[in-house]
Amino acid sequence: MTLYLFYKLKGIATSRSALFWGILFTLFWILMWVYVFIQIEELPPRDILEKALKVDTALAYSYLGAISMGSVSIGLTISIFASSSAVAFASRFTKLTPSRYLIEDFLAGIVAITTFALACVAMVVAVTYARFNILVLPENPVLLVLYLILSGALLYWFSRFIALFMLALGKPRFQALNMLPLILTFLNYATLWVDLENRVYALPLAPLLSLIVSAAAGIEPATGGWLLGGWLWMALKQGEMPKPPSSLDTYSALMSTAAWIIVFAAASLSLTRRARGVTLEEFAE
Repeated sequence: MTLYLFYKLKGIATSRSALFWGILFTLFWILMWVYVFIQIEELPPRDILEKALKVDTALAYSYLGAISMGSVSIGLTISIFASSSAVAFASRFTKLTPSRYLIEDFLAGIVAITTFALACVAMVVAVTYARFNILVLPENPVLLVLYLILSGALLYWFSRFIALFMLALGKPRFQALNMLPLILTFLNYATLWVDLENRVYALPLAPLLSLIVSAAAGIEPATGGWLLGGWLWMALKQGEMPKPPSSLDTYSALMSTAAWIIVFAAASLSLTRRARGVTLEEFAE
């Protein structure tokens, strides 16, 4: 590990912007999710309540976690502008080679995005326990972490592609485009209500969010429309674990995710040669 990886991680972990948008902003939505969106006038029997909370927290891990990951990805996009000229200088006159830079930047990005997503999971568990006095933990934590890492890889390459695309334009128009990672996660948030059926495989991130819900709650993944038509909560009220009207195919979802990662990574590597560094004066403008 070089100093680049250390300072990259330190910069993200101590960034006031990342801490605000990735933690505090997400915590606000978690509090809204648990205390406002969950309307339970009379608590059902404990076994049914535990199943309902298992699914509800799984949805929060996925869709609110996506907002947290999207917020951190914005910081990754901006950091490429700030370091573009410095990295070119460092890779020429220090031990930091271009390949090592790319590997360590990738690792730092994945670690940062996954860590903030796991922080979201911890906050959802804590807030749910504070309201219902029930400790709801993910059904399959190992699989959950693996899916979050895949989400981090996808969002990292998406953020890098956006940054390099803007650098390749010759002028960093980041004001208009650096919000795209967060916009992407908010668009996928809509699949809570909209069932895209087989079209979901064509979207970046959306299939992964469904797999995260499946891993956390131990239910079949859906192609969307979790809150559409009340099928989810009707099954839980009857004491059954829900089966979605339109199930997501895990293999197709993973292949779709891998394809998007490859597309964004290939496009980023292609744009690397065309992008030029941005000076601090240009960045400040």
